[in-house]
Amino acid sequence: MVNKNRLLKVVNGKLVNGLGEEVILRGVNLGGWLVQESWMCPVSGDDRKWANLDTLTVLEKRFNTDEVQELIDTYQDHWITEADIKNIAEMGCNALRVPFWYRNFMKDVNGTWIDENLDENPGFKRLDWIIQMAETYDMYVILDLHGCPGGQSMDHCCGTLVQNLLYTEDICQEAMKKLWIAIANRYRDNSTVAAYDIMNEPQNNGGYEGANSYDPWKQESWEMSNQIYDSMIKAIRETGDEHIITVEGIWRVSNLPDPNKMGWTNMMYQTHLYDDDAGFKQWVDDMADVMAKYEVAGYIGEFQNLNGIKMCNEKNISWTTWSYKGTNNDVGTFFWYFANADRADVENDSFETIKAKWSEGIETENFIEKTVVTDCIKSSTK
Repeated sequence: MVNKNRLLKVVNGKLVNGLGEEVILRGVNLGGWLVQESWMCPVSGDDRKWANLDTLTVLEKRFNTDEVQELIDTYQDHWITEADIKNIAEMGCNALRVPFWYRNFMKDVNGTWIDENLDENPGFKRLDWIIQMAETYDMYVILDLHGCPGGQSMDHCCGTLVQNLLYTEDICQEAMKKLWIAIANRYRDNSTVAAYDIMNEPQNNGGYEGANSYDPWKQESWEMSNQIYDSMIKAIRETGDEHIITVEGIWRVSNLPDPNKMGWTNMMYQTHLYDDDAGFKQWVDDMADVMAKYEVAGYIGEFQNLNGIKMCNEKNISWTTWSYKGTNNDVGTFFWYFANADRADVENDSFETIKAKWSEGIETENFIEKTVVTDCIKSSTK
């Protein structure tokens, strides 16, 4: 049942709960959990040359359906556990951004459910669990569609690589709409869900070449993204779901349209900032201007610059750092916890070896805490 006192909405550019109190979301991404990225997860494949779809394709050729799901379940059971959610809450955080992709739920870009009984569908079982965990520890969840059918960029972070087919393929758009409608119908009355993040980093095409590598700095690319946003927002609202919806301007919030002209309601505008201090301040100030101009809430959904936390807090802008944990590539302040875990060689390792590499050894208790990050988080959430 919905807890009306807890349910968030946007009022005059601020997030408020049912008691009329302003809420600033402060937390972390659960990156690498439901969609693997090879640069930060214990899986074979070079950065920007290997995507989660490559892993799935190889596993599906080598093992039967049940075995593939067993390997995926093993990994997801251990990458994030209840102990992690409890730990994040004890750091003073009140928000989890949960990146997922369509293949958690669907077999293909046609939108074929892995299990048509959505209570037994592996993707919904994971979302159900993380929402329940967040409720238990008094946090909110932002549901982030990190990987859309066909890919919403050329980059591997969307689960595919060098595809970016979403904007031109109707079948991909219909599968995406089917997924968002199902999510809205399932969580419509859930007050632990803070917002729906329609699609992660659309047109993140920098450094790629090919027919679909649209320039992310051009108006035509923004219009393609905004058309998808509009279609999905309308589909969600038609279910009767009034949750906050967040849309991302990549890489600038000014790429997003006037929500009033679009007919968009209860909106939180978002961008990701991987900038130095000067750039971060400039674009946080830009976000604050957009919040005032359009009366939308503001949110920095991904960043690793710890100085940016203070900048966000000063402007009452919500934030989630990237990311809770990572392996294989120690990259400064990106992770709260880091470990040099063994990579699963999905092309050559046996079923038993892959499963062993994705078991207890990848739980956070076996990682090293990056205290420069966690100390900053604890001091910034008081």
